[in-house]
Amino acid sequence: MISCSQKKTSESFTAMNTFMTVTLYSSSSKRGETVCYQIQSRVDELEQILSTTLPSSDVFFINHNSNFPASLKPELQTLIDFSKLIYEKTEGAFNPALYPVIREWGFTTGEYKVPSTEKIQELLLHTDFSKLYDDEKIELDFGAVGKGYAADEALLILEENGIKSALLDFGGNIQALGKKPDGSLWKVGIKNPWNGQVACALSVESKAVVTSGGYERFFEEAGHRYIHIFDPATGRPIQNDLESVTIVCESGKYADALSTALFVMGKDKAIDWWKKQMAEKSFPAFDFILITKEQQLIYSSGLAGFIEPMYQFESVESVLLD
Repeated sequence: MISCSQKKTSESFTAMNTFMTVTLYSSSSKRGETVCYQIQSRVDELEQILSTTLPSSDVFFINHNSNFPASLKPELQTLIDFSKLIYEKTEGAFNPALYPVIREWGFTTGEYKVPSTEKIQELLLHTDFSKLYDDEKIELDFGAVGKGYAADEALLILEENGIKSALLDFGGNIQALGKKPDGSLWKVGIKNPWNGQVACALSVESKAVVTSGGYERFFEEAGHRYIHIFDPATGRPIQNDLESVTIVCESGKYADALSTALFVMGKDKAIDWWKKQMAEKSFPAFDFILITKEQQLIYSSGLAGFIEPMYQFESVESVLLD
């Protein structure tokens, strides 16, 4: 249990097009404010590197120049290497090279439209992330992993400053450090896709909790709903049996990337992929929560005892390793 003399500091700011909040407990309010400022400065710094829209960013330079830079900032190199790993492990379900496709649909500008099949096929020719250094027409977007990476960097700052208890909310990307000051676990609510309330509550300690779902960013045309999560194979918004995917693990960037990848996979493939990775132990351990369109709640067995349904699901199922 953390000493009752610990002072709570909570600061909010906007970065990466997201409202972010840092809540931490430290020996003094002044120290807490200093650490919060350090975190905000670091996130701002990362945005200056990773933004697709800031003309001064490194990603913007890559997307608007035919020659790939001879050297990259360490943060960008880290994300490229990490993304390559996840791209290969998920067989392309996670792909940060879909930016031209997503832009064509209007998700980067708000000018939504359904592109022609011919246009989509043309753009897909330059979305093979494995050819990043060879295809000069590839454009990058780290929106599906950037906030998770920023949360990992914030966690390092907290630990370097001796902070033992903190909770980060980076636009729905949750990162918990330690336990609450009273020694209890942090409780994180997973949003209900149908009514905006809480579908289930999750108790965690030193974990990242990241959810991907199509219920917040979408547009409708001719009676069809098009969400912001894309199928890299078709260049079209995903339409499958899932409403949301939540990943729980130690690393924010892993949780961020995998929540998107498993959503793209769909229920059965996501479960099978998790079983395979956990059995081979060649991948950092993680747990998942799937909420399906049939109002099922499915979660991996590692969350048993830590998850509490708050909604009357049609069924609740725990998945065990074979």
